[in-house]
This record gives sequence, C-alpha cells and structure tokens, in this order.
Amino acid sequence: MSDAASIIKVRNLKKFFELKKGFLSFGKDIVYVKAVDGVDFDMRSGEILGLVGESGCGKTTVGRLLTRLEDPTDGLVFFLGRDIALIEGQDLKVFRRNIQMVFQDPYESLNPRTTVTQTIMEPLLNHNIGESQEERMEMVVQALEDAGLAPAKEYLNRFPHELSGGQRQRVSIARALAVKPRVIVADEPVSMLDVSIRAGVLNLMLDLRDKYGIPYLFITHDIAVARYISDRLAVMYLGRVVEMAETDSVIFEPKHPYTQALLSAVPIPDPDAKHGRIDIKGEVPSAADIPYGCRFRPRCPKAFRECGWEAMDMVNWLEENGHLKEDAAIGRAVSAMHPDGLVLRFDLNEGTTPVEAVNTIRDLVDKGRKGHPLLDAVDSVDTLLTDRVIEIRSKPARISSENLASELFDLLESTVGYREPDHPMHGIIAGMSLDGNRLILSVGGGSSNLKLAQAFLEDYIRHHRRKNRPELKGAKRISPNESDMTVTVTCSDSREPSAKTAEDVSEYIENRIAADDLGDLAGLVLPVEKRRSRVRVRIMGPEENWSMLSDMLTRFLTGGGEDEDNIAERVSKISLKTVKGSQKNAVAVKFIRAEEPPLFDVGSGHQVACFLFREGDVHPDL
Repeated sequence: MSDAASIIKVRNLKKFFELKKGFLSFGKDIVYVKAVDGVDFDMRSGEILGLVGESGCGKTTVGRLLTRLEDPTDGLVFFLGRDIALIEGQDLKVFRRNIQMVFQDPYESLNPRTTVTQTIMEPLLNHNIGESQEERMEMVVQALEDAGLAPAKEYLNRFPHELSGGQRQRVSIARALAVKPRVIVADEPVSMLDVSIRAGVLNLMLDLRDKYGIPYLFITHDIAVARYISDRLAVMYLGRVVEMAETDSVIFEPKHPYTQALLSAVPIPDPDAKHGRIDIKGEVPSAADIPYGCRFRPRCPKAFRECGWEAMDMVNWLEENGHLKEDAAIGRAVSAMHPDGLVLRFDLNEGTTPVEAVNTIRDLVDKGRKGHPLLDAVDSVDTLLTDRVIEIRSKPARISSENLASELFDLLESTVGYREPDHPMHGIIAGMSLDGNRLILSVGGGSSNLKLAQAFLEDYIRHHRRKNRPELKGAKRISPNESDMTVTVTCSDSREPSAKTAEDVSEYIENRIAADDLGDLAGLVLPVEKRRSRVRVRIMGPEENWSMLSDMLTRFLTGGGEDEDNIAERVSKISLKTVKGSQKNAVAVKFIRAEEPPLFDVGSGHQVACFLFREGDVHPDL
C-alpha cells in the first residue's frame, strides 16, 4: 500500500462551530467549538484508512467534511485535482457522485416510506445515471447483489421495517455503490449491528474493496474493528490526528501516550497475558477551550516542560500540595485566584504587601523547578496593577493594490505547501513572484496544468474572501497565459475591516514589539486580548513598566517607529484606561507559550504528534 497513489489529500483541515451565547455576551469575541482543528492525511487508492478515537474527538465531522455535508472553516481537501473545500455549483454535484457515505444508523438513514428499489434508484435519478428505467433497474439489482442481498428480487419491494439490521446496512452500502463512487466514507457502519452479523458486513466491505478498488475512510471508536479492516490507522484526539501508521505498527508499537492508553484499555482474551492498564487523568477538555501547547498534555502521564502548562494547572498543583491551606505561606497571603490561560492572578489579603507575596511565590517556584515540569514552565512572577489596561482601537484600513498582492502571496506561501513532493499542487505550481500589483504563478507541465492552477486560484480566493479575508475582493482578475505558462492575479485597491485590522495589530505587538523591542520587559507582557476591533495589552511590574510600554506602543503604532507593515494606518486611538471595580495590587504568574506538536515521522511512515519524538531531541523518558 505504501507505493499506491493518493486519491484524497487533506491538509490543515478545520471546522469550527460558533457557540451561541446569550444577550449579555453582546460585543464580546465569538467563541467557537473546534471540532476539527488542523487534520492532515492522505487516502491511497484501494486502501482502507481507519479513523479511531473517543466520542466527540471530531472523527465524524472529518467524514462529513470529506463528503461536503459540512463546509470547512479552513484547509485543503484535494480530490481528482480539485480542492473540494472550495468548489461550488455543478462541480459540487459531480464531486458528490464520486464520494459516498455509509451512515452509522441504518434505522435513521433509510426512509421508512420508500421501498428498497426507490431507495437505491434515487441517487441514480439525481445524478442522471442510466439511459432508461430498465438500465437503472439492472444497476439496482447489481448493487444489491454486490452488497450480499441475493437474489435481489426478494428485496426490491420491501420496506426498511421488513429487513433485519444487517440487511438494512447492506441496503445502505448498495445505495452508496449504485453510482460507482471513487471513495466511500463509512461512519461507524457496524456499531449499531449485533456482534453476530458484524463480521459479515466487514467481510462484505473488504470484498467490495478488492473487487472495485474503492478506498474507504472507516470511522470507528472500536480499535478491534479498525484493526480487522484497516490497512492504516489514524488516531484522533480533540480534533487532531495524534498518530498515524500502518495498522500493525500502531497496534504493536504505539508511540503516542494517548494511543498507548487506548490500547491498554482493550481486553485480551488470554488469562495468562500481562496487560497493564495505563491510567490517564481527568476528562477530555472542552473543544471550545483547547489547552495550550499539546492538547493531550493535561491528561498525559509523560508531560514535560515544552508540552505547555497553564494557569489552571498551577491552581490544581497548589491545592494538591497543600499550599492554599490557611496556615501555609500562600494561603495566608492570597484572598482569591483568577486563572486565565497562561496567566494566574493572585489577589492579596489585607496586610500582605505585593513584594512579600512575590517573594513567597518566587521561592516556591524556584525550589520546585527541577522537580516538576509545571514550575519549570513558569516564565515570570511579578506584581500586577489590575486597575489599568492599554487599549488600542483599530479602524478599517485601505490596502493598496501592491500590498494586497503581497498579502495574497504570503497567504499562499503559508497555507499551500506546493513545494512538498506529496502536495497536490506540487509540479503544477512551479513558483510564485510579485510584480507590483500582480501575483504571478509559474506553472509546470502542459496546458491542462494551467487550467488546474487557474481553477485552484479562483476557488481559493473566493473561499478565503467569504470566510475571513474580505479584502481579497480586490483580487479580481485571474488570467492564464499559455505562451509563458503563467497564471497572473491582478489586484486593485481594497479595504480591510476593523476586526481584521485588530488581528494585524495584535500579531504585530506579540511578534514584533513584545518579542524584540522590549528587551528584558518582553517576558512581562501578558498575552494580548482582542475584542472585535479593540486590542488590550497588560504588563507585569511597577508603574515604570506601564509607562515604558505605553510610550513604545504609541511610538510604533502611530508611525513613529519602523512601520514597514503600515500598522499606523490601522490604529485610531491608544489610551491607558482604568478598569472600574478592580483591585489594584495583585501578583501574576505567567507561563511560557508552547507550540502545538506537529506530526513527526519516526520511520517507515509512522507519524506521531508528540514532542517526545521531536527530530534530534528524543526525550530521556524514552
């Protein structure tokens, strides 16, 4: 299977659902449930790729995205040379003929008022398949017999309630087969069936794969079933694939701590077998509040400093170790704690000076740094004036045609990995260049690749303009040139809305000012808060720090400093605001910001998203 051609390529696929909130939340940032958050995998011709994980991990949403029953928030899904995440209209209908879905519950997926014939005939009529009614009936009979319902004539006029559970699921499979798809997505296809008939349906799917070469995405929570039917396994956790490899490699040599825990929970039918259960802490976190760094870190028994620690972890650690008792040093000094992402704020009791509290917490952190990765991940401990905040208001900004072309160039460079040998656009897009207000794509191959590159750009720009980059409406004209094999995007002046300019300002502060220009104070700047068109910045330490930060922000964000990104055009006002009702003196503990681990290749195509396997830096725990 390793040398087979990929028929579907998924890159950075995301699906966020907006979490509806009450009237009192008006004006605040929208909260999203991140059901799928950056998934990458390939489906090879003729293989069965198993997608396994706990309930709620996002595996069904992945299947619905592949069939375009849900529109992706971001990412690329290439199928037959087109990104299905971007196509619309008639192209979408053609795509849906080529990729079919078998749902989990045949009791729900079949219409109780239609016969088996009508059920299987419907997709043939929808896609105009067959020249006559007789020809379509032959296709229905063939699909039923392929699905193991023979002789087919005995089932044609039956209704779903006249069939057993296994027969209903076979009708669902026959309906998917009738249009001769190129790919089938099977979402828990045997979980609703009795154990006695599961093997029959699984063997049927294997036989159909061997007969027609149709690849499956097989979604299941049952690792035993996935092992039986899958050529490769991808393990999902909280919206991401954390491990992927050939099935036997995942089963017998699991690398990710989550995969190891899942497999340890599978019973072995051998009383003499040694089978140690790996306990993982707590419950799956909310997909609306993904942990920082590695998303499995709060439950992982092997977590270390670089995995990412946050404020709530320290609250739990303080409670577990008795540091919050009334007779403990911190317990005597602190009246309340406020964990917020990477920052834990301590409000102080009357009579406790900020300096005394800072020294108490610093001593505790310094003594425990080498003993616990949580404390080793503390970036800084200092006082915090909680009654003030630096607020930056953004405004809509004009984007010149040249800058828009540059932004489109950067967007394509960061999201389309055409230089990677396994990327669908590799060899089609040979390179990119800028010429004033024009973005020029060099295309490799023949004229057919020129059309593919043009279609890709049209789909890509339209998709991003509608989703999160309205300024791309200025990228209107896309022109292919067969004589020099280029596709040119000509940009005109455009405007960027204030919510988008606020993102630019917050990124500029975090990546430029806080990271480079503040020197020793950079570690004291708290994570930037963005609320629609407003950006809020806080800093730890005394009054002098606030003055220095305010002066620097004013200078850089109003054009007084280096402003190659034209940030000053996006800022309307900078002010030091007083927060009413807030306690003035507090102490803050800030943690380092950790990265999300990508999929590391540990050999033979075995990929694992864990910093324990970072290239050239294998952790000593292994």
